[in-house]
Amino acid sequence: TLERVVHQVTHAATLLCGAQFGAFFYNVQDEKGESYQLYALSGVPRAAFAKFPMPRNTAVFAPTFAGGIVRSADIRKDPRYGKTGPHHGLPEGHLPVVSYLAVPVVSRSKEVLGGLFFGHPQPGVFKERDERLVAGIAAQAAIAIDNARLYERLRDGAARLAEADRRKDEFLATLAHELRNPLAPLRNGVQILRLSAGKPELAEQARDMMERQLEHMVRLVDDLLDMSRISTGKIELRREWTELGAIVHSARESTAPLIERSGHALELALPAEPVYLEADPVRLAQVFCNLLNNAAKYTERGGRIELTAVRRDAQVEIIVRDNGVGIPADMLSRVFEMFTQGDGSLEKVHGGLGIGLTIVKRLVELHGGTVHARSDGPGRGSEFIVRLPVLEPGTARRPAAPSAARAEQVARRILIVDDNADAAASLAMLLKVLGNEVHTAVDGLAGLEAAERLRPDIVLLDLGMPRMNGYDACKAIRAQAWSRKAKLVALSGWGQEEHKARAREAGFDHFLVKPVAPEALKQLLTDLK
Repeated sequence: TLERVVHQVTHAATLLCGAQFGAFFYNVQDEKGESYQLYALSGVPRAAFAKFPMPRNTAVFAPTFAGGIVRSADIRKDPRYGKTGPHHGLPEGHLPVVSYLAVPVVSRSKEVLGGLFFGHPQPGVFKERDERLVAGIAAQAAIAIDNARLYERLRDGAARLAEADRRKDEFLATLAHELRNPLAPLRNGVQILRLSAGKPELAEQARDMMERQLEHMVRLVDDLLDMSRISTGKIELRREWTELGAIVHSARESTAPLIERSGHALELALPAEPVYLEADPVRLAQVFCNLLNNAAKYTERGGRIELTAVRRDAQVEIIVRDNGVGIPADMLSRVFEMFTQGDGSLEKVHGGLGIGLTIVKRLVELHGGTVHARSDGPGRGSEFIVRLPVLEPGTARRPAAPSAARAEQVARRILIVDDNADAAASLAMLLKVLGNEVHTAVDGLAGLEAAERLRPDIVLLDLGMPRMNGYDACKAIRAQAWSRKAKLVALSGWGQEEHKARAREAGFDHFLVKPVAPEALKQLLTDLK
């Protein structure tokens, strides 16, 4: 229940950060819009707060309810803590708070639900580590509170809950089906390669087929990871000066194989003058790639797909239009919801998880834009209209000129440390083909011993391993003098910012997300000097 979640989070956070007093305040307003609601306490009875007004407008409390963290070694010496007005200057009978820490609890939708507040009568109690720890707990608490509130709403509407369960069950069945589909041709391809001695054309066909199926599996997993990151607010946009036409052409190249296999005609109509955006070009290309793929899936063979863009004042409007199966009126308001799929008769031909449009909507909104669907009904095609803010000509900053061609790669001594023997062996084979001397180890301790013996130029370390994890192995290697010239690269199936930050703190130079694309590996070797 929501009540239990809030109380447990408050008690746990109070203990973990070493506070003597802890509290959770909901971010609510009274009739005057000046107070918040005390909900949970730890280490002190509720009566301790009963006689004090709780204004939200003080310089110490207000930042937390606006989404900011406040940490003070001695709140009495903090210039933001005034000596006049309500609840200033520790009024008589107030808790003896000297060390002070306050962290906001922010929902997936960026709403500040409330704040966790901690105090201690001694100065200098809360360190940066405590701040990070409580911030992590607050992030988890926000998800838990969101989930608890969602559960309570769904519990009140049995019909909606049943529909959500049905859609999730259908999604899981679709996921299992979609992941199994590429496995059969991959398995067949392995057998073909074994039996194709002296038949290079057959082997080449098998490799091409296996690459296509592997790319399909990678896209499915990437969609799942993107949906998870977006839902928890952990997706990272890498904004830069970029031009809409380049993004659209990138999306067209990615979708060309599907559109050509389906026999569709694709027409592009872009403004004559360049349209500049401050955006993540990879993520926006993903948006239009998803919309074009969606159009191709829901249009019968030999259909027509159009992508047009028009500048409208401070926005650009991009429309992806098809003459496919259309969208029923009762579906228009739900097409961007997670696990929602259309009729499916055409969708089943090309597959899909029913989360592509959800990803589109979230990514467009992260860029400050909007997206909506339009259709005249079944059999009459569909339109998806994306609107994005544009940069005015005077504010557009051109990207730095491309660097000169890099020198050819040189052979290096490389150590791979991974408890997945097949993953380590396949990566080693690829690196050997590229002309490197490669060694492997099966866990952190074995990797540490091998690194001391081999003194490699590059160490690729899996993060989750038995006996010693990758973080600790990296720290141990960095403690050795010879490692100053070595480059350490983290390998992980998790790519969230907190994992990358922890890797940097451990001493890693680079971070690669599994499965590592060969192009990314080649680029890394080229970049490392």
